Amino acid sequence: MQLESLKLGAKIAALRKARGMTQEQLADQLGISAPAVSKWETDSSYPDITLLCPLARALGTNVDTLLQFESILSDDDATARINEIVQCALAQGVQAAEERLQALLHRYPNCTTLQFHAATAYDAFAMFFPTAGEQTHWRECKRHLLEQVRASGDATYWSLATLQLASLSIVSGTLEEAEHLLSQLPAHTGDPTLVRVHLHLKQEQREQALNVLQNQLYKSICQVQQYLLMLASPQLMLSPEKGVKAITAYKTIAAQFGLLDLSDGPLSSICQQQSNSEQAADCLVRLIDAFVGPAVYPDADLFCPGLSFEVHPEQHATTRELRQMLYQGLTESDEYRALTDIPALQKALDRLKASL
Repeated sequence: MQLESLKLGAKIAALRKARGMTQEQLADQLGISAPAVSKWETDSSYPDITLLCPLARALGTNVDTLLQFESILSDDDATARINEIVQCALAQGVQAAEERLQALLHRYPNCTTLQFHAATAYDAFAMFFPTAGEQTHWRECKRHLLEQVRASGDATYWSLATLQLASLSIVSGTLEEAEHLLSQLPAHTGDPTLVRVHLHLKQEQREQALNVLQNQLYKSICQVQQYLLMLASPQLMLSPEKGVKAITAYKTIAAQFGLLDLSDGPLSSICQQQSNSEQAADCLVRLIDAFVGPAVYPDADLFCPGLSFEVHPEQHATTRELRQMLYQGLTESDEYRALTDIPALQKALDRLKASL
């Protein structure tokens, strides 16, 4: 690790001033010149490694603190760093992001919090880069991280890691393993969100209370949307009418909370089952418009400041890779072949192709 990346100069200056020392006094204790200390504090140069221990003693600290060494990250810090890596993937490509992720994991090899959140980065890679050809590799990386989390026995993440490993087992077809993992989860678990919110309010910590509540609200709403789409899936749908009702509820939630609505895909399938080609094509037109339209952000009045995001007005709602996957799916699948001759859908497909 390079000293330049640690902002060592500011740390030396802060510790020196906290002890009421001048640059000359610190220099005298170390047997060096005052200009040398000045260069350290302005990051023009850095202490020789042989001076780190004497420097730490002179400043009343230890080398770990001086170098800002952290053995683990907090949940907020881990989340922030993983978010930065996901943004790096979108801006610089997934390879650069994965290299940064591996470097971060190597820097904090015993940080269960980071390992758990790093697993979500691979979910983001798979979602934003579905055609990258790395899906199996990313699943295995995620599995390895989650197994490390489970092995740590950390109560904070053990159940969540177990649940995600069960999901991976289902995807890979190892159903007995999935059933075994699910059997280890507690049958009843309580949601501590409201208790935490009340605690923060009693402690007069309004910002912390908002952060906890708004983050959990967002997660809960997204989960409800997933449930509704599952209700409308061919495997579970008892009737097309009930499927439409589930999707209508999904759309209401998306509109109410300012979330991206991608439910017109399954709705189109229901319309085709009812032999209504025109409505099926209309659904696909809306889906394409959602994909190529501007980015959609959660309602700030409901989710901020707990849920932070950067607004980019000219950014598409989805990545190029997702738009490419949608285009291929609509133009190459037999399911939609009969619909692509409908003029409105043809024009929408042209817009989708142009966005690539």
